[in-house]
Amino acid sequence: MKTSLTKGHPFLNNLSLVMYDLDGTLVESVPDLAAALDKMLLDMGMPAAGESKTRLWVGNGIPSLVKRALADDMLGDKPGQVDSSLFETAHERFKSHYSEELGHHSYLYPGVSDFLEAMKGRGIKQVVITNKSEQFTDRLLQLMGIHHYFDLTIGGDSLTEKKPHPMPLLHAMHRFDIPSDESLMIGDSVNDIHAARAAGVRVVGLPYGYNHGEPIEQANPDLVIPSLSGLL
Repeated sequence: MKTSLTKGHPFLNNLSLVMYDLDGTLVESVPDLAAALDKMLLDMGMPAAGESKTRLWVGNGIPSLVKRALADDMLGDKPGQVDSSLFETAHERFKSHYSEELGHHSYLYPGVSDFLEAMKGRGIKQVVITNKSEQFTDRLLQLMGIHHYFDLTIGGDSLTEKKPHPMPLLHAMHRFDIPSDESLMIGDSVNDIHAARAAGVRVVGLPYGYNHGEPIEQANPDLVIPSLSGLL
């Protein structure tokens, strides 16, 4: 099953599976999310939040993002912080707006296309593991023109658990019968690091994403690189 490589970073040696986070790792998606979130807040008679706050709140799925926006607080998704009926109304409004905004303002980070193409050329399986819901994940990959690189996509609502739980990573490895020592996780947040650690796989951190405002180095990934080009 192993793929022997003669060039590139040592992390690519004997690699058969690469698992990627999506938002903040492959795609700069906050502009879309912020536009939809601000429209939702205005619908609810609340002030817009803007990109800077949205950037801090993303990473744990859309329900958490909506609750944090409603509370104007990172802890807004904790139990009892937001009224359930208010959340349900806002959640539906957000999904409607996000469906319209999706892909309009997002773009791929530098080095992403080259890296995905290189991995495909080497016969390495590629999987997206995100906390974004399936319906928006697949559409965004298509709109960004990179859906064809992936052998599997796992959204935050695909399984009974999501990151930082290791289940999505373990599911991907089991699906392709690839062991942990031939697998690699690439992400931008502590959720990615914790999931990888729990699944027993190496993890690369990218510093440009949405780690709730904290440097990715604090989460102690095995390696931090400025862009995916650093692995080629």
